[in-house]
Amino acid sequence: MLIINQIEKRYQGNTAVLTGLNFKVEQGECVAVVGESGCGKSTLLNIIGTLDQPDAGRVLIDGVDLAALNEKELAAFRNERIGFVFQLHHLLPQCSVLENVLVPSLLRPDSAETRAMQLLNRVGLSHRLDHRPGQLSGGERQRVAVVRALINEPSLLLADEPTGALNERGADELMELLLDLNREENLALIMVTHSMRLAGRLDRVVEMIDGKLK
Repeated sequence: MLIINQIEKRYQGNTAVLTGLNFKVEQGECVAVVGESGCGKSTLLNIIGTLDQPDAGRVLIDGVDLAALNEKELAAFRNERIGFVFQLHHLLPQCSVLENVLVPSLLRPDSAETRAMQLLNRVGLSHRLDHRPGQLSGGERQRVAVVRALINEPSLLLADEPTGALNERGADELMELLLDLNREENLALIMVTHSMRLAGRLDRVVEMIDGKLK
C-alpha cells in the first residue's frame, strides 16, 4: 500500500538527509524504523504523511502518486487515509476526550461519534469521555491520541516515538494496543522508535543509515 522510490531530501546548507531511499510496505504490515538520532527517520515519516515534500523521487499510497495532488487535495488525502501518533499527544487542553477524538472527523461527521465511542471503549476509556487531557495519565493521553488517529479509518498509521514519554509499563501497554489495532483495523503501521526491544515486536525492522534504509 506504500511505495517509495528514490526519495531524496536536503536541508540547510545542502545537507543530504535522505539519499535515493526506497521503501515498500504492504497493507496490514507493521514496520519499525530505527537509527541514530538525526539520521532522517522523522523526515521520512513527514514525507510519507505529506507534511513535507521530497526534493526528488515518488511516494505512492494506495496507488495514489502524492506528487500529483495539489495542496488542498493533499490535506484531504492526509485527513482520510493517514493517521498520526507522536511522542507528545498534542491534545487540545480545553477540549474533552471525546471532543479531541472527533477533531479530525469535522470534515466527515457522519457516524464519527459512534466510531469514537466504540474505539474509546476498545482502549478502555469509555469512562473518561468528558475528562480533559490534564485529568488523564500519560498513557491515557496517548491512547486518546491513538483513537484520534484512527477516527477516519485510515489505511496507514504513522507513529513517531509514540512510547518515548512513557515508562516501560506504559510503553508495553501502548505497543500491545497498537499491534492489536493493526490487526483489527488491517492498517499498515510504520513506527519510528529508539527501542530495539519494542521494534522487535513488529513484523519487520529496518535501519536508517546514511539516508537509506537497510
